[in-house]
Amino acid sequence: MQRRLQGSAIAAVGLLLAAVQVAHATARTVTTVGFLVDLVPFLAMAAAITFAGIWVARSPDYVEYGTVVGAWTVGGAVAFAAITALILFSLNVAIETFDVFGAAPYVAVDNVTAGMLAGVLVGIYDVRSRIDREELKRQRDRIETFANRAADTNHYGRALNECATMDEVSSLCVEAATTLVQFHDVAFVERRGGFATLVESTIAGVDQETIAELAGLAAGAEPATVDTHEDELPSGLPDDVERVVTILVTETDNATTALVALDRGDTAVTEETRSLLEMLVAHAGTALETIYETSIPTRDERDSVTIEIDDRE
Repeated sequence: MQRRLQGSAIAAVGLLLAAVQVAHATARTVTTVGFLVDLVPFLAMAAAITFAGIWVARSPDYVEYGTVVGAWTVGGAVAFAAITALILFSLNVAIETFDVFGAAPYVAVDNVTAGMLAGVLVGIYDVRSRIDREELKRQRDRIETFANRAADTNHYGRALNECATMDEVSSLCVEAATTLVQFHDVAFVERRGGFATLVESTIAGVDQETIAELAGLAAGAEPATVDTHEDELPSGLPDDVERVVTILVTETDNATTALVALDRGDTAVTEETRSLLEMLVAHAGTALETIYETSIPTRDERDSVTIEIDDRE
């Protein structure tokens, strides 16, 4: 609201100055050339002030800096008015026949018009500079945050490469996805034959069969690549789940291992998020390949999180 009031006030003053310029040019000039020379430059300045005021009122970029342009505009007008007063006073002192009171209105309006235009332009430039500085600061903070998280991801990567079992790998993956990317509903699932095993899961309010079905969405995808799913999701998901994120960790002839995360609208899947998850899962995939080479994974019939699934896609 303040931005609109400031912009509207600047535009209104510009229109007023334009009207005064027309009146002054009509009153003090008798030739066409003189009229054009006296009117056109200052009328253009007044029109520019009006245009700038309308632009400020409509531009959403000036919401946080609504008073800046107005302050510069007033400052420019006051500064040029003071210069006008000094010039008129100097002429009055230097030239005894100078009609200071007759010339003052015309000179003052011309200079105030120029001063307001200068103030508006400087104000707009100042606001743009502040916006650019804020954007650079946000980018710097975002890059710094990403760099710190990437370093933490590499720490997790080194820990993953030292894991000896799938349980250790899954635990680290879920922990990293929760702490680094702020996903609160994460599951590490292995699908083997007609069974799926929830090796690690923090997903609440969703039955295990649905989670196992979600893990199947990662089958056939590129390893360590984030995929988001919003359409044709299983009916067992809560209404607040906006999308499902799946990442294929490893896929062999016998088994598919995937990381599943639910987005309930509280986690933005940004490019930084994708990069961090893909870095993490790449490390996890390497660790699992090493584990697969040194051991033969088996399904424990007594495991409460081993689910029989329909694997005939």
